[in-house]
Amino acid sequence: MVNVKYEDPRAHAVRERYLGVFGGPELPVPVEAIAGDLLGLRVEESGEIDCSGMLLPAERRILLNAHERAGGRDDPPLRRFRFTIAHEIGHWVCHCLEGRARDPKPAFCREVDLTEVADKTLEREANVFAAELLMPEPAVREAWEELKDVTACAARFDVSPTAMQWRLHSFGLSNPPADADGLETDRKAAR
Repeated sequence: MVNVKYEDPRAHAVRERYLGVFGGPELPVPVEAIAGDLLGLRVEESGEIDCSGMLLPAERRILLNAHERAGGRDDPPLRRFRFTIAHEIGHWVCHCLEGRARDPKPAFCREVDLTEVADKTLEREANVFAAELLMPEPAVREAWEELKDVTACAARFDVSPTAMQWRLHSFGLSNPPADADGLETDRKAAR
């Protein structure tokens, strides 16, 4: 089993800041409220984009692919949206707020951005941020100790079982998903 640390303290800081200002339950993480209420990012659906999501920094908007509302694979309808929103928040916090994007252009995941020749560093960083934001390690370990069931843990965090399986695997708590040939974003989702 793999026991590699996939951490991003910025995700923890954002979650803690939200809870300190607005309160509420810690799980599932209120990712849409974090985007809107804490960070001032509007979340909208669009049928005009060819990717799961897109951050438009200059407009402070996150666009979600409306065609993915129906979910897919093992995802109830909005679980994929939750991860996509967390991923785009990752781009906002890690790349825009930290000034790493000199000219804040739209950030989005398209097939071409996930090829072997593409520099996946920013996408991977946004995925690690999203996984940390939605599935903080201490809470995941606690849930796993209590439940010992991927689907039950996924429900507690309101994430897909695939994302939870990868997250558990990254902590050395389980094997990778049986369908390890799934989407690249699912592979990176929990790491």
